Amino acid sequence: MYKKLFYENVYLKNFSANIMEVKNEGNSFHLVLDKTCFYPEGGGQPSDMGFIENIPVKYVYIEDNKVYHVVNSLPSKEDKLNCAIDWPRRFDFMQQHTGQHILSACIDKLYSGKTVGFHLSKDYTTIDITTQNLKDEHIKRIEQLANEIVFANLIIKQFYPDSHTLKELPLRKVPSVDENIRVVSIDSFDHSPCGGTHVSRTGEVGLIKIKTYEKTRGKTRLEFVCGNRAYNDYLIKNDQINNLSTLLSVKDSQVYEAVERIHNVNNSNKKEINKLQCELIFYEGEKLYNECTPNGNYKIIRKIFEDKDFQNLRTLGLNLCSKNNVIALLGTKKDKAQFILALSKNISHINMKDIVNGLRSRVTINGGGNNHVCQGGVNSIDDLGLLLSLVYDEVQK
Repeated sequence: MYKKLFYENVYLKNFSANIMEVKNEGNSFHLVLDKTCFYPEGGGQPSDMGFIENIPVKYVYIEDNKVYHVVNSLPSKEDKLNCAIDWPRRFDFMQQHTGQHILSACIDKLYSGKTVGFHLSKDYTTIDITTQNLKDEHIKRIEQLANEIVFANLIIKQFYPDSHTLKELPLRKVPSVDENIRVVSIDSFDHSPCGGTHVSRTGEVGLIKIKTYEKTRGKTRLEFVCGNRAYNDYLIKNDQINNLSTLLSVKDSQVYEAVERIHNVNNSNKKEINKLQCELIFYEGEKLYNECTPNGNYKIIRKIFEDKDFQNLRTLGLNLCSKNNVIALLGTKKDKAQFILALSKNISHINMKDIVNGLRSRVTINGGGNNHVCQGGVNSIDDLGLLLSLVYDEVQK
């Protein structure tokens, strides 16, 4: 008989056990103990971790009703092993899991939303619910009711009801198994079949805070934090607000308005800068065009810039080719060796795409385009100069 101590006493942290079975799986050993406090992964809750005789337990799973403990080495003995779970990890999961039950019950009672997905990890916890039309005011009401349940410090029972009792319980969801159904009851507020570990009173969950919510695949996904996670989340955000308050010389309640003002000014400045850049590019193009000596019927403008953004380079090239009989061969050394090769629309006997494809055996070219415009990058500044020279030779043929 294998005793699951994690169901008998969820607060038990240390225990003594004997090895009943060992499986050698590659570089790890999977141990079955005669009794265990280690909760195996299941029901959306990750497994416990901890130590067996100072040997780290990396993962715990259940198979054929046996709980396997995955370790990288074997203890020096098989009997009376000193075992300890990672209690902070376990209690954290207990807070989040019980918090999930409370939230799911609140959503069900307030908006008839059914929980159809649950994910608990060491970094975040989410639930997926069927209700799609939730808004900020609904989230606040859910959160308010959830924390009222926490502060009420209701008793939580984790038990296996007999068939008669089970029929009388208003279960929030249908059990996933037909026998040995374990129920978690939060006083008379909620009854739900569950195989996870939970705290014994709602007060132990601590604060419940919904961080975000979003619509996804026909459902609504909520991310939330409980207990110590909520406290740590508050610490981070409080520090950020205090830092911003000091930086902006405003009260913490005025931080958003101050940041919004800066944001609006910044957007206004960006628009003005973009306008000036467009004007500058236009005049720069006019200067290049006027200074370029015609080559037969065309003006071939070839130049490599030191620090021009590619988007500005592209705008310059297209502006130049908005005139007739212009061939623009432009490159920039900024960030990457990038180029734009463009022809005026009235030039039909030159195919820039064919020229670029014909040079790929001589220069490594990343990019492409159409008959009139090709753009992309090359591996080096030297290659950029080589490419523009080769294209220059080709368009003169």
